[in-house]
Amino acid sequence: MKTRPLTVLLILLLITGAGCGRKGGDADKEAKTDSTSETKEGESKSGKTDGENGEEEDEELEAVPVEVAEAHIGDISSYLLFNSTLETEGAVEIYAEISGFVRELLVEEGDRVEKGDVLLRLNDEELRVEAREAEVNLALLESTFKRTQDLAERGMINDQDFESTQFELAQARLRLERTQLRLAYTLVRAPVAGVITERGVQIGGRVGPSTMLFGMMRLDEMIARVYVPGRYLTAVENDQVAKLTSDFMPDISFDGWIKRISPVVDPKSGTFKVTVGVTAPADQAPPGLFVSVRIVTDTRQDTVLLPKEAVVYEGGERYIFIVEEDKASKRLLDAGYENASVIEALSDIEPGMPVIVLGQNGLKDGTTIRIVNDSVPTVTDSEDISDGPDGA
Repeated sequence: MKTRPLTVLLILLLITGAGCGRKGGDADKEAKTDSTSETKEGESKSGKTDGENGEEEDEELEAVPVEVAEAHIGDISSYLLFNSTLETEGAVEIYAEISGFVRELLVEEGDRVEKGDVLLRLNDEELRVEAREAEVNLALLESTFKRTQDLAERGMINDQDFESTQFELAQARLRLERTQLRLAYTLVRAPVAGVITERGVQIGGRVGPSTMLFGMMRLDEMIARVYVPGRYLTAVENDQVAKLTSDFMPDISFDGWIKRISPVVDPKSGTFKVTVGVTAPADQAPPGLFVSVRIVTDTRQDTVLLPKEAVVYEGGERYIFIVEEDKASKRLLDAGYENASVIEALSDIEPGMPVIVLGQNGLKDGTTIRIVNDSVPTVTDSEDISDGPDGA
């Protein structure tokens, strides 16, 4: 009988402990739930702030850095373009006037000379003796003629003797002049101003009238010959302006003009020859220099010019991007004449408009941009000629 109360007591104690354990577990779960909720709320708030910051950074990254230049008003021309080499029309070969031995050479190939400069001396000893002899003989005959003339005036000699003495005096004067002329020929002088291109003799060598002593060129008559397609026969005329440049001297250009036009079109090539005169310093335009010849056919004044760096090519069309309220605005370019540095805009572009010249490749219409050059330069026309519709 004593065991039953003990059993009942143990059961009550077990039930009471289970209930307390359940309450403790529920409390822990609620605490954990609250902690987890707070953590998620904090993470949510923190995540929202980071997202906003990321969007702001993305907006900054979307502003594409570019450089711009302003369109401006200027003149530009159309031209026909050809390749040629400079040459001279004043090529001269110098020959000896008399036979003799070369005593002294005073110039070499490449030397520049003026008209009348002595280039070479021949041995002149024998001719000097002959000249002195002719002078003595002339002096004798002049004295004889004076006596004969006095006698003739007094009628003491006949006319035939007087005429013979007069004739001998004239011959003596001619012999002296001939000797002096041959003596002068021992000094070979430059017939024109120019540069020595070839030397054909050496000291001690014997030369004659058929011996070419020097070759030289006149540098004041430089020309370039070009062959123009026949369809442009009416587009060129004498004295038309031309410009010449060379890849060997990229910072220098030469003025030129059409000097001669052949009226005949070659039936084989379909071209006609045009000779272009060149005005250039001799040290900048040597014969044989390879040049590009631009014959100006038309000039447009006070037109809108853009830098060629601004042009973007897409599908056979040309576009540019202008700046409008920090946005890149894409425009179809209606192009006119152009040259190495600028291109003519025929419509839709106003002077002073900022045009993107660097960073425009890959831009889309409406893209946010950021100008990075400190100032907006105005494009300058470095050449006053251009490649237009007539360019060949």
